[in-house]
Amino acid sequence: MALPLPHQRHRLDPVPEFHDMRESGPLHEYDTEPGMDGRKQWLVTGYDEVRTILADHVRFSSARPVENEADRAQLPGILQAYDPPDHTRLRKTVAPAYSARRLKSLRPRIEEIVEECLDDFESIGSPVDFVRYAAWPIPAFIACEFLGVPRDDQAELSRMIRDSRESRIPRQRAAAGLGVVNYTQRLAARLRREPGAGMIGALVREHGDQVSDEELAGLAEANLTMATEQMAAQLAVAVLLLVTHPEQMALLRKRPELLDAAIEEMLRYTSVVEAPSPRVALTDLTLGGREIHAGDVLTCAMLAVNRSRADGFDITRENITHLSFGHGIHHCIGAPLARMELRAVLPAVVRRFPSLRLAVPEREVRFKPGRPAPFAVEELPLEW
Repeated sequence: MALPLPHQRHRLDPVPEFHDMRESGPLHEYDTEPGMDGRKQWLVTGYDEVRTILADHVRFSSARPVENEADRAQLPGILQAYDPPDHTRLRKTVAPAYSARRLKSLRPRIEEIVEECLDDFESIGSPVDFVRYAAWPIPAFIACEFLGVPRDDQAELSRMIRDSRESRIPRQRAAAGLGVVNYTQRLAARLRREPGAGMIGALVREHGDQVSDEELAGLAEANLTMATEQMAAQLAVAVLLLVTHPEQMALLRKRPELLDAAIEEMLRYTSVVEAPSPRVALTDLTLGGREIHAGDVLTCAMLAVNRSRADGFDITRENITHLSFGHGIHHCIGAPLARMELRAVLPAVVRRFPSLRLAVPEREVRFKPGRPAPFAVEELPLEW
């Protein structure tokens, strides 16, 4: 099945037709989402218009439209699926886990996980697939640590998380997904009784009476699966950018102070989440010179707001702006943790593998489209 234009890429770049659309105006009538029951759909490509929509939860709802509210399959604990006041309640309970103080305390363990996973990656010997043996296990182990998964369970749970998203065998993928769901339900119940030091334990101690058992398990599952999948995709394309731009990798090795700028440039340039969940207009309004009616569905194109025609990858770029983590009340709550992971992984890779390079011609690197999962590298064979 052909992908909608906003998800079509030539390697890492949007296709030229997408740039043509963006340059012709900020809003376009365009079917981007299946199952919308004949609702008018809009693709939003203007930076100001995207920010307006994402920041305005009064006029635009994040809840997927249904004909009958009784049929709404709310995903417990998935913040992107909630509008205020439930979103406000849940986010307020989770936010302390992402405080600067808590993330700082977690940093030594994150760095330890990175080194352990890179040890395993290196021990296999080149050539080796960075996606399978580094990009997936690193964020999976970090997510386990962040939530408070016991160390003895982390290896098996990390494997199930990867298989639930990556396995090419449908039966294995389904079994692994069910395994993750069952585990998070048991974990939430155990931590409800005996809160530990992780995110779920902290949430139970401080806000346990405000969160249902289903929401607690849902929050755990979302942080394990969705966050790991997005971070695995980001790590892999970040390393791909470095090995296909060796002059940029050499510059980062020579000037480590460029790390933060390099991370923001990678986030901007790759846009692994090509569109946040669609928004539904709650009232009639005018936006970008177009008449929007209540019930219309709007999809915000991150590729459009983050990339311009023929721009290059440049870690010395100044004043980098992007919306890769979203905007407004649904701005990714895990963004500080994601940046911390990138700050731990990229210097370690550059330091440990000074001759790192692709083990196959660049044209043979295959990608997975960013729909419905994040845009990602299928395999990344590397040697050194």
